[in-house]
Amino acid sequence: MLLMMEAAFMLLSIGVSLLYDGRDTMALLNSAILTFLVGFFLRVPLIKRQTIHIDQRLGFLIVALIWAIMSAFGALPLYLGGYASYTDAYFETMSGFTTTGATVISDVESLPRGVLFWRQLTNAIGGIGIVVIVISFIPFIGGGGMAMFSAEVAGPDKGKLSPHIKKTGSILLSIYVGLIALSTLWLWIGGMSLYDAVCHSFAAMASGGLSTKNYSAAAFSPLIQYLLVLSMIPSGINFTLMYYFIKRQYKKIWINEEIKTYFAIIIVATVILTALIYDPSLGLETSFRHAIFQVVSLTTSTGFVNADFSQWATPAVFLLFLLMFSGAMSGSTSGGLKIVRIILLFKMAKNIIKRSVHSRAVFPLRFEKKIVEKPVLRNVLTMFLLFLTTYICGVLLFIILGIDFLEASGAAISFLSNMGPGLGKNGGFNNFAPFPDAAKWIGSFLMFAGRLELITVFVLFMPSFWKRSF
Repeated sequence: MLLMMEAAFMLLSIGVSLLYDGRDTMALLNSAILTFLVGFFLRVPLIKRQTIHIDQRLGFLIVALIWAIMSAFGALPLYLGGYASYTDAYFETMSGFTTTGATVISDVESLPRGVLFWRQLTNAIGGIGIVVIVISFIPFIGGGGMAMFSAEVAGPDKGKLSPHIKKTGSILLSIYVGLIALSTLWLWIGGMSLYDAVCHSFAAMASGGLSTKNYSAAAFSPLIQYLLVLSMIPSGINFTLMYYFIKRQYKKIWINEEIKTYFAIIIVATVILTALIYDPSLGLETSFRHAIFQVVSLTTSTGFVNADFSQWATPAVFLLFLLMFSGAMSGSTSGGLKIVRIILLFKMAKNIIKRSVHSRAVFPLRFEKKIVEKPVLRNVLTMFLLFLTTYICGVLLFIILGIDFLEASGAAISFLSNMGPGLGKNGGFNNFAPFPDAAKWIGSFLMFAGRLELITVFVLFMPSFWKRSF
């Protein structure tokens, strides 16, 4: 059923292809037919099944397989059309679905409009989460929807907006589509073509960062760049808070520590970065625009670029590097560690320091005036350790493959945090095309693991996971 849905999205891209020159129609059609047929034959055994009951263990496996298989078939339009090798096509598609935005295509403007639209559509599909789409529309998931939802949704808080998981999925999807429509409208009014407005709204709201232009956001006017900032900011906000805003439950938003920290990071980092990159020849407005754009782009893990930051001074690049680690809010479309985890890590460190002075005192850790339970804190520490270990391993593997330390460090954090741009030769307007194929497959795995928040992926490598049958 899922592959059949993917084939339907490919057919949508065929419609776009026919509106333009249509030279990629057959590549998209062949991809859609192959994807549909495989999906249909896999669906046949389930036709008589009314409901599939999914526990947490099976939920982990299904979610991981969904992302890997969707990317495998999603790569077909680029591959069958002869626009990329299968390695490059898989990397590009995994980058799209995981909303990373890293690319190995040096000249994206040479791609036909239909295939390019499909590439942008992978961002939109991945942004809301493939699983959210599944639990919203596929009828035979049953009570296992929450197990799948928990395995995919970002952050330590897996709260539902409704007692019914399907209703939660529908609410999230409605908010997401509404934001894409709003972004498309103001980008179009601001001067973008309708095609570019739709494509960049897909990427902005998904915190994906794929662009239809070789020079990303720099190809557009200053007004468009500011409008893209407005489009990117919601992608870093928890969907639950957006729902509260729609329902006018403003008090729940006001007491939220994470959203306050989110905007504080954007404001403070923008001021610092503006000072670091200020160039009298460019003027204050241009320096500020470059600063706020890159701060918002990397904090939300979108990855749009409006200036070649690979040429900036080391302190400015280091600040961007730090933003790549943090990401935005939990429950948003962004990648990275998430702000709530960083807040809790600092609070844990503060408590440890307090206990070293007052050894007999008890200091319960509070977040938004509520005591944080120990299982949540263990989850945060585990995620931090896994993230750091995976990042170091990624850097080492890239170095072994002959990639310089700066580029290896930037690539590892970019892929793992689903950011998009790298550092050094892969930063700014550059891409990852020079990477050897082995590095691209490693990068694809890092994007995959980062999007599923590591635990969902690494639990599959534990022998105990496979000890009893499903």
